[in-house]
Amino acid sequence: MFGLIEICLLATTAVLLLLRSLPYFRPYHPLFGGSGVLMLITALFPRTGNPIGEFLFGTAGGGLRLPRELFGVVWWILGAWLFKSLLDLVLRRTFFPDNDEPHARRLFADLASGLIYVLAFVGIVGVVFKEPVSTFLATSGVVAIVLGLALQNTLGDVLSGLAINIERPFGAGDWISVADQASGQVMQVNWRATRLRTWSHDIVVIPNSVVSKAIVTNHSRPKGPHRCIIRLSIDLAVAPSRVIEALKVAAAGSPQVSRGTAPQAYACAFSDSLMRYELAFAIDRFALTPDAKSGMLGRIADAFRALGIDIGPPAMDVRIIQRGDLAVATGAMRTTALSQPSESR
Repeated sequence: MFGLIEICLLATTAVLLLLRSLPYFRPYHPLFGGSGVLMLITALFPRTGNPIGEFLFGTAGGGLRLPRELFGVVWWILGAWLFKSLLDLVLRRTFFPDNDEPHARRLFADLASGLIYVLAFVGIVGVVFKEPVSTFLATSGVVAIVLGLALQNTLGDVLSGLAINIERPFGAGDWISVADQASGQVMQVNWRATRLRTWSHDIVVIPNSVVSKAIVTNHSRPKGPHRCIIRLSIDLAVAPSRVIEALKVAAAGSPQVSRGTAPQAYACAFSDSLMRYELAFAIDRFALTPDAKSGMLGRIADAFRALGIDIGPPAMDVRIIQRGDLAVATGAMRTTALSQPSESR
């Protein structure tokens, strides 16, 4: 007769397999199926009062004599897989509920998976094959030291990736600038590196250790309009009030300006015979910066052309005289000077 433990395990297996067949729990079908198989294997192991287990493994003098080690290895590996899947589910539901790109969650899940499978391997060696675990742990410690020394840079990138995903200064989809090295949209933060897509649709791969040490500017946070600045220089002969008014008029009707915001124009500094001006206006997203600047520059050029204001230094006329023409002009000047009477004292 079956004992109480076997009855409970078999009942749990039936419930899990029943849940596995319901369409409502489709996202959890692998978890229910794996848990049911794990409970079934646990119920079949030979124990006192378990006739099926004694028959399968031949512990009562007869039966099939199946290899117990094989069932033990399957039990530990399946248990590790279930624990890893549950951990991934917890991370998705708790720490990373709004992460559209699951790279941060994947990084933590992969690290935890490695630790779980290492523990499962230790359990297989010690419990299933009855081998001393201390020797394995000592050997693995030496191997870990050697690998740590050989992979210092890689481990630094991995730890920096963990720090980035814990602090989360930026996420997938954000536009960032990493000091003066690169600027683009974050596509992925994985074990070793951060991948950016630039304006020219190139992929830039930056090691996480470099990103963690650099000054990173996140153009997508906080949410809201992004400030865009256009700089230009105008001749000092033009009144600053006229230039500022022209800039405001040019930017007022632009469709690139975010609603509810007003463009601002002001004089900044002197530069030789020029005065520097800045036009600041808000746009909805940082990704619109190239189109917004292009459209605004066109409006400014049209407005200044209509008002007769030149951008940059005023035009200069330069006459180029060839060497022969220069000699003729010099001789004519000397003749004119000699023909003039000297003044009497």
